[in-house]
Amino acid sequence: MKALFYSKPGIENLTFSDYQLADLREKEVLIETRCMSVNPIDYYTITGMHGINGPPMKISPFPHIPGTEFAGIVKKKGAKVKSELVEGDRVIVYNRLFDGTCKYCRNGKEMLCVDGGMIGIVTNGGFAEYVKVPISNIIRIPDQLSWETAASLPVAGLTALNAIEESGLKLGEYLLIFGGSGNTGIFCSQIGKLIGAKTISISSKPWVKEFGADFVFENNMSLKEEIAHVTNGNMIDVVINPLGELIWSQGMNVIGKLGTIVTYGVLTGGNLMTDGRLLYNNQITIKGTTGGSLSGLAKLINIVKTENIHTKIWKRFSLEDSKRAIENIFDKNREGRILIENYG
Repeated sequence: MKALFYSKPGIENLTFSDYQLADLREKEVLIETRCMSVNPIDYYTITGMHGINGPPMKISPFPHIPGTEFAGIVKKKGAKVKSELVEGDRVIVYNRLFDGTCKYCRNGKEMLCVDGGMIGIVTNGGFAEYVKVPISNIIRIPDQLSWETAASLPVAGLTALNAIEESGLKLGEYLLIFGGSGNTGIFCSQIGKLIGAKTISISSKPWVKEFGADFVFENNMSLKEEIAHVTNGNMIDVVINPLGELIWSQGMNVIGKLGTIVTYGVLTGGNLMTDGRLLYNNQITIKGTTGGSLSGLAKLINIVKTENIHTKIWKRFSLEDSKRAIENIFDKNREGRILIENYG
């Protein structure tokens, strides 16, 4: 098959060429890819370093095919796959491997599995014509769900849903989203609106209002004053920080009493310095989240089926041109998602 892969870390080492796929295991399903989304984690996987000055990533196997978020059709089932899935079924892939037996799996937190890992990091991923996936990670999707939306749910959509749910956001509360035009930010604002929150996106892109933002502000010196004005001085109930270090102080600066800050990204670094006096005087909660659960992904699919949840596409690349897709992920002019398509 054809795939995008590398034998040693570095964007410059990416090659699109023939790749020998290993034999299908008994409880695996062979997926023919249709649409793949590009995320910062894919860039980190290729460079081998998790974020700015971050730790080395443990990648397997080599040569390695990246790609953590993708959708496609069932091509073949392993000998011991007991499932109603048939060839041609449209599916998305829950991208966290899990054993189903550890204490986290038993409590519906497969993303924290002690024996787990992410497809596309600890196994080959979806930037290829075909990918092998455990049957336990596959969810059938309805025909009315577009490939573009389907390929944006396992990472971007699910990360946003899990973050919002873990924050405890309630009807009428103020939700502030840094990186409002980013992959997860687009979903956070829409999910927040479904809950009935008043959403504030921090972005230089005015189009984020099309995705549920009641207010759009740029991250500048007047941000605190603008927030105080729209909240009547009560400030923010829930802050979503997917960017990390460089905007951490801004989030702490606008969070209100009994507020919650949720973080799940280190795009600008991972050293989150906090003044403990501010933390305890206002009884602020800081919560880290990662991905989401298998049941959460199934729930998200149902939400998308009934609500107008969607994403914005900036650029589309063919599988043959997928290296360029990776190179564009941190383009300052990016206006939405980057997709890789394999429609034949």
